[in-house]
Amino acid sequence: MTRIQVETLKIHRAVMKAEIKMDIALTMRRNSGISRGTHYRILAQAKKNITESLFTVATAVQMGLLKSEDVQKLISSVSMIPVDLDPEKLPEVIALVKVLADRIVMS
Repeated sequence: MTRIQVETLKIHRAVMKAEIKMDIALTMRRNSGISRGTHYRILAQAKKNITESLFTVATAVQMGLLKSEDVQKLISSVSMIPVDLDPEKLPEVIALVKVLADRIVMS
């Protein structure tokens, strides 16, 4: 998933929670903002990527390449990462998650 797709998902979630209005959300982008159509196109791409990723994980579990318990532990660990994580700590956190992910693949 791209950085723009993640940003779009966050913005869309805020709109759905009525934390911001769509018109304001569209102007939150760098530069001059984006059109409503572009927002929904990027949102659809992000959702498609998530769906495909989940299907990939499910297939890997079904094939015995991943253990469902290990996937659950990874998801549980990642869910403890604060949403408002300090951007300076992000590379370190990503590195740790990568180590965990690498350990569960075909272990």
